Amino acid sequence: MKKNLFFAVSLVVYVSAHAQVTQINANKSLHGVIPLNSTLAIFESGVDSSIWVSDGTKANTIQISDTIKYIGGGALLNGKYIFKGKSPKCGKEIFITDGTKAGTTIIKDINPGIANSQPNATTMEMVNGYVYFAAVTTTQGCELWRTDGTPGNTTIVKDIGSLATSGIDSVHFSLGLVGNNILFTATTPENGNELWKTDGTTANTLELKDIVPSLSSSNPRFFYPFNNMALFMVNSADGNKGEIWRTDGTPGGTILIKNNIIPSFSLSSTVIIFHVFKGRAYFMIKDGVHSGDALYNTDAIDASTTHTTFLKDMGSSTFTGGALLADAFNLPNKFIFPYTNDGVSVFDLYQCDGTGAGTVVFKSFPPNTNSNIPIIYTNISFDKLSQTITYPLFKGKFYFSADDVTHGNELWMSDGSTATMLSDINSHGDGINDNLSFLFTSSTLFFAADDGTHGNELWKTDGTAVGTMMVQDIFPGSHNADPSLEFINNGKIFFTATDSDPADSSVTDLYVVDGIFSPLPVNLLDFTVSPKGADALLKWSTSQEINSRNFTIQSSNDAQHWNDIGTVSAMGNSSTQTNYSFIDAGVMNSGKSIVYYRLAETDIDGKMTYSNIVQLKINNTDKWNVQLYSNPIHDKVKLMLTGIQGSAVISINNINGQSLYETQIQNQNGFMTLPVNLRGGIYLLVVRTNNEVKTIKFVKE
Repeated sequence: MKKNLFFAVSLVVYVSAHAQVTQINANKSLHGVIPLNSTLAIFESGVDSSIWVSDGTKANTIQISDTIKYIGGGALLNGKYIFKGKSPKCGKEIFITDGTKAGTTIIKDINPGIANSQPNATTMEMVNGYVYFAAVTTTQGCELWRTDGTPGNTTIVKDIGSLATSGIDSVHFSLGLVGNNILFTATTPENGNELWKTDGTTANTLELKDIVPSLSSSNPRFFYPFNNMALFMVNSADGNKGEIWRTDGTPGGTILIKNNIIPSFSLSSTVIIFHVFKGRAYFMIKDGVHSGDALYNTDAIDASTTHTTFLKDMGSSTFTGGALLADAFNLPNKFIFPYTNDGVSVFDLYQCDGTGAGTVVFKSFPPNTNSNIPIIYTNISFDKLSQTITYPLFKGKFYFSADDVTHGNELWMSDGSTATMLSDINSHGDGINDNLSFLFTSSTLFFAADDGTHGNELWKTDGTAVGTMMVQDIFPGSHNADPSLEFINNGKIFFTATDSDPADSSVTDLYVVDGIFSPLPVNLLDFTVSPKGADALLKWSTSQEINSRNFTIQSSNDAQHWNDIGTVSAMGNSSTQTNYSFIDAGVMNSGKSIVYYRLAETDIDGKMTYSNIVQLKINNTDKWNVQLYSNPIHDKVKLMLTGIQGSAVISINNINGQSLYETQIQNQNGFMTLPVNLRGGIYLLVVRTNNEVKTIKFVKE
């Protein structure tokens, strides 16, 4: 028996010690910008900002321009990537690439010569076949422009300022979407900095609402798509507090939702983080009434207590405020989020079912000297066709790092009822350190970990303790390879790490994990809905059934009140995948804008469980799709966007709510790396589209 055990252990060590990753580029510090298509992904060099593409092989990982440098921003449009770049021939301008050297070129020299037209910090937005962006010229100042990727159709939308006076702020300018209209902020001598909108024509580029009348400015910012509207933040009339407003794109539909928000530090650095659960947006603020962080939710109809509701006083907070809602994870009947009141005495996971009474501690962890906050390995999927947000479970569970003091900061898992530590990776310290990088595939969770012997290296798990192991010691010995997982494209897992050549750990190499991989599917019944003529087609599947009786299909107009609309008999007992479908007849002609669906699965013994909620958009607003894979980073912030039609705003905020970076994309699909340099710490990544928002907390080592 001992001999067999020794053989098994030796086999695990042998497999882990042999190469399971392939280096496809060395010493260029390549990090992912965005998947251009299903085969190629675009990368930027952290050494010299040069632009590269890769299909996951060394031979086809190539630099596509000798002179053009990537400076940020970007949007996919008609299979090409439009981005901000710079060249010694023209300065900072708008460029385009199809992934080839010949197809990587400037679109138009907007500010002729070597003068720059592109400010670094502004965002891009795509709608109706055009990418919108800010541009500076000597004759018109900084104004709103748009392009379809051709020189002739790269034009100013409107000269809002007088002559060379800028109508928009080149530093703090951001874009949003409501339907087919672009939201943005602009400044005029008469009204100050206020909310504007455009459909792309000069005539219809107008001030939407003078929120703070006269010369005072409301400074609208942080547009967050929600329920066919946009939530955003403004300054109060006295300039001392913040407010949450919403707009449907009309003056009458631009109204106050919550006022008297006390800034954590300065008003300009206060960011409201929203989390969407069952058709309501949740946020945490200092409201001046309750002693600490006040948790609210809203359906954005109005500011009344019926529609914008206080749920719970979370306690005094001097550390994170509501920022940790960025790391919330939805389950069928509740969502889980981390919370710490001051980073010293409370390190908890909370659960919320949408009520104050149902907002309680899910799992409490004792204070730890390293201030290790529980961090959920958030995996969120957006379905393009159905506009559905789902939170796929891995092996039926969600995963997070936490410190129980006895074992240090390690990897945990939970089915939503109980939580257990998956593996004590480092028996003498923290197995999960500040390099909190991870990526889910359909079969494996890859993550960064330190076992105390090999340094911080690439690990993987199949959801079991015995299946949790190091993939490879990339930087041999006790040195840290510090893997940063990027995304999956062309069946390859891309990640960066540093090896022993050179010894400078700030210079990284690009790797792929050997094998063919696919993203984690929606394992919570694989439940989707899509239009089929005048009907809605619902599909779901199970990988295993034990004593199941039937599925009851339920629909709702508000994700709160449910009606049974049909029943489908279940397989009963099965260990193989079983597929199901149901037709909701005529719903596309019902006049509704959104319909929500869920499944109630009933066992033979009468026990009932609910699926995740999916939604079907019936109106004709632009559709978009985003799938995020990597959360915490080593080098750059990397995310995956899939099937987006229209624009999305991507921003990074620090834990205190201050916006550090924002960019706008248009019709961009694939993986993307944000060109922002961050110090070690906790940050928030916010992805906003026309109707959905995703906010994720991550750690920069």
